[in-house]
Amino acid sequence: MRARSLRCRLVRWMPVVFVAACAAGAARPGAGDAPEVRSDAERDYAIWLGGAQVGTAHEVEHWSPGGVTVARTEAMRFLRGDVAVAITTTIEIAADARLAPSRVTWTERAHARVQTTRRGEAVRDAAGWLITDAAGVRRLPAAAIPAELTPLMIRRDGRFAGAVFLPARGFVAGAGRIEPIAPRRLIAQLVLDDTSRSATGARAPTTAAVAEATIDLGDDAMPIRVVDGEGVIATRITASEAAVPFGPVDLIAATSIALAGAPGASRGGARRLVLDIDRELALPPVPGQAARATSDGVEIELSSRLAGRLPPGPRGPDRTRDILWLVARVRARIVPDLAAGPASAHTAAAATTGDCTTFALAYAALAADRQIPTRVVTGFRIDGDRLVRHRWAVSWTGTTWIAVDAAFGAVPAGGDLVGLAVHAADDVGLVAGEAALTHLRAAAWN
Repeated sequence: MRARSLRCRLVRWMPVVFVAACAAGAARPGAGDAPEVRSDAERDYAIWLGGAQVGTAHEVEHWSPGGVTVARTEAMRFLRGDVAVAITTTIEIAADARLAPSRVTWTERAHARVQTTRRGEAVRDAAGWLITDAAGVRRLPAAAIPAELTPLMIRRDGRFAGAVFLPARGFVAGAGRIEPIAPRRLIAQLVLDDTSRSATGARAPTTAAVAEATIDLGDDAMPIRVVDGEGVIATRITASEAAVPFGPVDLIAATSIALAGAPGASRGGARRLVLDIDRELALPPVPGQAARATSDGVEIELSSRLAGRLPPGPRGPDRTRDILWLVARVRARIVPDLAAGPASAHTAAAATTGDCTTFALAYAALAADRQIPTRVVTGFRIDGDRLVRHRWAVSWTGTTWIAVDAAFGAVPAGGDLVGLAVHAADDVGLVAGEAALTHLRAAAWN
């Protein structure tokens, strides 16, 4: 009998969290006047989430007459529920003396119950970057640079603005900007390329894909502390400190939000919460929820009966039965397993094990094959007295949008789901959704 009761929670697989917002910039006061640095260097970092250490990172910067090579290796150890996970990610960059990159390689080795390996490569030629990985072969503009190279450029130039790509996040690309805001402090922002248009050119409902980080600098004009938009903190440490072992923390618990108070009686079948949310985040009007601002925060009503207010899709025959059939297909193929490797739109389409992200992406892929307009939602799920990270979908039936939680077989879903971002079922969309998660600071029953 399958473990259908296994809780399916979104906990981001952590590789290269340090560069989630166009890496880390670095600049000294008087940025732009700093002398060019061309000497070998090594740096170590501790990586933290939820107040607990989850990994280390080691950087090597090696100069030669032909230019520089930069290698960054992150070693992450944590728990997903009772599953121990270890992930090692290495990114290597070759660039000339002017910091013009020519080649980037990325390797990720993940070990839970089994070991998996993923690889990717980017080579720049006269036509631009040629990307090769499990998703296939594709192109990026020649002007784009890997995020891990931006600290060296900031050390040289004092600021950065231009095209950036993230090798460990499916080589997703966007417009990066890193600027000083105070002595030895910078803000980094990456606006990811828009993937919200359908094959017909119509714009689908989406959340802006923006990743951010705050960077503090050391005497060497390189980062000593980075806080990214997903709540991950990287701090500079010594090599001996990096060698000290640490106990793995349960990321599900570390990233959950306690629900204050006691649940009140449902009104008309709806549950109500009061959320403490950053002002810059507007809750998307996805089916299953309705929000309004109050003096105490944002009150949100949750019910599968709520239709939401997403822009309507094309009118047509009711596809609800098709949606139910697709959910059944996904659940017949995929076994819930928190030890499964990281999911992407490419791998989820054929996955046989996975978490809530795998279920949502696998369902979205099947829905797309059958021309059912579908988006993915990132947010939280009520799990007893806390909110845990979760991912599901919304689909257009021909007459209305409904929430579809394939991980739990709920159609229409709602009543226990708090959506923070609605986005495309691709790597850019996943980054956008994850960036919204830390905007929710606290929640209480109303």
